[in-house]
Amino acid sequence: MSLTVILSFVVTTIISACLMPFIIKAANQLGIVAHMNERTVHHHEIPRIGGYAIYLTSLIGSVLFLKTDNQINAILIAGFIIFIVGLYDDAHNLSPKTKLFFELIAAIIVIFYGEIYIKGFVYFPNNAVTFLSGVVTLGWIIGITNAINLIDGLDGLSAGISIIVLFTISMTSILSGRSDIASLSLVLAGSIMGFLFYNFHPAKIFMGDCGALYIGFMIAVISLLGFGYNASAFFTLGAPIIVLMVPIMDTLIAIIRRKLHHKKFSEADKGHLHHNLMFKLKLGQRKSVLILYFVTFLFSLTSYLYYFDRTVGTVLFVCLMFMFEIFVEVTDMISRKYKPVLTLINVFVRSDKLPKIKILEQYREKRTPQKRKRDHFVIGVVVISTILVGVYYLSPYPVSQISQERVEIPYQKTSDSDLLNNIYARLEKSFLNEDEDEECQLVAAYFAADYYTLKDKGDIIGGIDYIYPDLRVNFSEYARYSFYTRQQTYLDLEVTRYNIISYSPSKVTIDGLEDHDYYNVLISLTFNEDLDNFDPNINVTVVKVDDRFYVCGLDNA
Repeated sequence: MSLTVILSFVVTTIISACLMPFIIKAANQLGIVAHMNERTVHHHEIPRIGGYAIYLTSLIGSVLFLKTDNQINAILIAGFIIFIVGLYDDAHNLSPKTKLFFELIAAIIVIFYGEIYIKGFVYFPNNAVTFLSGVVTLGWIIGITNAINLIDGLDGLSAGISIIVLFTISMTSILSGRSDIASLSLVLAGSIMGFLFYNFHPAKIFMGDCGALYIGFMIAVISLLGFGYNASAFFTLGAPIIVLMVPIMDTLIAIIRRKLHHKKFSEADKGHLHHNLMFKLKLGQRKSVLILYFVTFLFSLTSYLYYFDRTVGTVLFVCLMFMFEIFVEVTDMISRKYKPVLTLINVFVRSDKLPKIKILEQYREKRTPQKRKRDHFVIGVVVISTILVGVYYLSPYPVSQISQERVEIPYQKTSDSDLLNNIYARLEKSFLNEDEDEECQLVAAYFAADYYTLKDKGDIIGGIDYIYPDLRVNFSEYARYSFYTRQQTYLDLEVTRYNIISYSPSKVTIDGLEDHDYYNVLISLTFNEDLDNFDPNINVTVVKVDDRFYVCGLDNA
């Protein structure tokens, strides 16, 4: 982790903490405070515009630690809209429909001006891809924006969970060489940390809608930047979904609960996760918040471990979701009748304290000893079969590879830099896990990063080992008369970051390989110095031959 990334968190934490006393004083003088009602858990009026300091600090941090481009500009403009709407709501109360309208505008700015959206719908027609990407991205941004707002019900809860989420994003981003995402995440995390010093129980200030909506919006958008994983594939959302599981599940359960009780979604209640911990389990504010911190940390750890070992990550996630489901049923978060897992467990334990299946109980009373033995045998076979199937599918490698001491991958590490070492490590893992989508894109990324790095190249053409063998001679000659004419001008030119913009099947073919699968990988490159008359968006065409991918085409060579 670079010093700049660390400073982005430390400096913003200090600035936010220093601003907070002035915000508290101003809120009290202006009368922008949280009043007590039947849903509140505080016992006196508390200022509710702590989000003002969070927003102002994150803005200062962005100026100090981020390089502006269309994406950053779009995020800052849209974030300003969300913040102003939340601030006005804190002071005057806006209707849910009005807030939703402005959230849609902010999301549209991010999608169209910043070109930040979910990619990877490669198996749909072009028109359908555009529509699906827009709809899913809008749903994601608005959903997470409001999910963070909904869990802002106890002192320090929303702030602490957001910090854990943002730290997880930054760590996985650093692993993938995306220091820009890490810095952006830690700028926001530091802004929230300074606020948390005054918000943890007993709170001296609340973040209000101007803080909760802004934080939720920023987390949603930052996760769309890549989250340190493959930025072009739709399944990238799996990582942020896991990390944000606490607010996401709380929101989904709230929707179901209010629907079952014939209430509007905007109609607040005391059925949230934190309310159940505090009132039904009688844990109090501080313990309830710390427990939800810990649960969020476990989900974050799951996402982080999945980056290295999918089996471990998957098993941990399934265990956490099982425990989460048990908690939901025990506390009646959805309804008193919703207890499917507890009912299933009681099929085996037969406890009077757990719900029963009436038809099964009647069958048990009438069955003979022979039928009882038969039932036990069938259940045993089903359980063992389920375990065996689970072990088979969770195994990271095919059974044929388990007996081998080492599986050689067909790719070479041709250069030595932090970025290329990181890409190669991920390429090796994706090959062993037979994740062909990621493998294809990482081949394109490694080639592009190596080819466009001129530092210490001499007479070598970067990435040549990733070119299809029959094309290497012609490509080398072409490279020397095109991009590599810049070697004398840019002796220390190096690719420092990359971002996969899109990934889709290609109609390009080369002679002799007409029946193979081709893909276009559009990559945006960032260099360590300004490069004149050069478009950083590179289209790499990749073909799969036998057990590996080769680069067979390059636009902007």
